[in-house]
Amino acid sequence: MARRDYYAVLGVRRNAEAEEIKKAYRALARQFHPDRNQEDEDAERRFREVKEAYETLRDPVERDRYDRMGPLYRADGRPPTPEDLSEMVGEALGSIFRKKSPESGEDLRYTLRLSLEYIAKGGTQMIEVRRQTRCGRCQGSGADPEGGTKACEPCLGSGKSPSRRLFRSTCPHCDGRGSITIKKCTACTGVGRNDQTESLKVTIPKGVATGQKLKLSGKGNAPRTGEAMGDLYVIISVDEHPLFQRRAADLFVEVPITFTQAALGADVEVPTIDGCTTIRVPAGTESGKVFRLAGRGLPALKGGRKGDLHLRVDVEVPSSLNQEAKETIAAFDAAVGLDYHPRRREFSEHLRNRK
Repeated sequence: MARRDYYAVLGVRRNAEAEEIKKAYRALARQFHPDRNQEDEDAERRFREVKEAYETLRDPVERDRYDRMGPLYRADGRPPTPEDLSEMVGEALGSIFRKKSPESGEDLRYTLRLSLEYIAKGGTQMIEVRRQTRCGRCQGSGADPEGGTKACEPCLGSGKSPSRRLFRSTCPHCDGRGSITIKKCTACTGVGRNDQTESLKVTIPKGVATGQKLKLSGKGNAPRTGEAMGDLYVIISVDEHPLFQRRAADLFVEVPITFTQAALGADVEVPTIDGCTTIRVPAGTESGKVFRLAGRGLPALKGGRKGDLHLRVDVEVPSSLNQEAKETIAAFDAAVGLDYHPRRREFSEHLRNRK
């Protein structure tokens, strides 16, 4: 089912002569040919519309059928189906009662890398973003401000298709603008927007995590038509930390301690997200013991109490010893025996019972 006014597509009157139709087709075919408009995504669609309209209107028989059938015309000659009739009425009513949403510019994405220490405090960051902004010379129209447009003849500048008697649709020749471009803007080559690198300030909330998005409304690309700017989405990427592991707002740290510190107890300096502090490791602390420092983790993103800092001690066994150290440890082991290793003693008893 034809959904376009072929006369409006070619920009001719309904009583236009064959030569006038042919002349209009050739001019529009040159104007919208994809090879001449490689940066215009809409050129190929307009070129196909112009060709389709010309193929129908140049043939007197097909033109007569089209004039009689109007929007119910079908190139294969078959009569309209009930579905075609229903669809036509539905689209026409929808065009009356449905508010057309303006075209928006494309959204952009920017990945911002931050340290764990930075997100614990939050702040502002300046970023450089390359985006397409509305052309200052033509104000986004794409037409030269000095005589670059003229009123659309098929719709007489109204932006409405004149061929629909029951319902008036948007003029397909000017896309409802009421005017057509006859001379492109020299500043943007008719695109209506230009590339520009812009410095933008981003506010970083405390406690953000990798993958979270910060939206800067209206900081995306300018639209090709319309007024609605695209948005910029700043994607947060938090760097891996050499000490801290993160789980939501809680932080986890592996703290290596010596055998002497574990056996005798010691004050051990440990890291926090904002510096260092000291914890007391009691005598006889075993490897794997976790000490929790309440409220020393990260801020909660949506407010509330801060997370906790979990410190897991790991008794480090020397990987190599000199002879003197070996003899000292052997003497220590002989002096202590199993009396001070109850778990080892119990384990040994189980082994003896299995023999």
